Amino acid sequence: VNEREIRVFTTRPDTTFGVTFMVLAPEHPLVAKLTLPEKKAEVENYIAWSRQRTEIERLATEKEKDGVFIGSYVINRLNEERVPIWIADYALLSYGTGAVMGVPAHDERDFAFAKKYDLPIRVVIAPSDWQGGELDEAYTEPGTIVNSAQFNGLPSQQGIEAISDFLEKQGWGKRTVTYKLRDWLISRQRYWGAPIPMIYCPDCGTVPVPEQDLPVLLPEDAEFKPTGESPLKYHEQFVNTTCPRCRAPAKRETDTMDTFMC
Repeated sequence: VNEREIRVFTTRPDTTFGVTFMVLAPEHPLVAKLTLPEKKAEVENYIAWSRQRTEIERLATEKEKDGVFIGSYVINRLNEERVPIWIADYALLSYGTGAVMGVPAHDERDFAFAKKYDLPIRVVIAPSDWQGGELDEAYTEPGTIVNSAQFNGLPSQQGIEAISDFLEKQGWGKRTVTYKLRDWLISRQRYWGAPIPMIYCPDCGTVPVPEQDLPVLLPEDAEFKPTGESPLKYHEQFVNTTCPRCRAPAKRETDTMDTFMC
């Protein structure tokens, strides 16, 4: 393997000492390179099975978590521990980096996965009443950092900053922003709903309505016809406008946003 690192995105750097396994999305390009020969058939069968599932099915909270150990390990730089690499369909290549650090003590999905496959569960964020025993469920609230070397005793919120600073200083990571919002179909062929503030110009292409011209208001005299299309499409005064960029004749978007958007 030429790659020396598997990059992950996490919102909880305070839990990195609690990593006990690594999960790659079945589609991750490193899966083929890291899978040992004796695991190849099992891994390929799992990948073929996961391809039949939608993202919604794969992320469903009620779905039993499952996966396959690919035979390889990764080293957690913070504590130099060897961590087994699995593939599981609850990791998605389209979110983050397609790799998930498994922290079962502090993530519900990881907890269920670890319980099923008898993987270690190490507490690194302690509740106020924790006596050092095993957890009955994942603890996802703020607490005190434990089992985390020099960061022990810090409140978890403070630990997020301290461990992030340490990772950046070592050159092992950096702060970044990842958005959960994906491509989302919000348009509806209806009159009711907020007009989508876009204008189509033959020269400039798709141009947003300038902020000073918002909101775009619905016409009060739209005519409803049984065409299955938005009544706005037939309202010439609404449709016909000018391009805010070049002032040439242009047309408004006639679909409206679904009502959950506003």
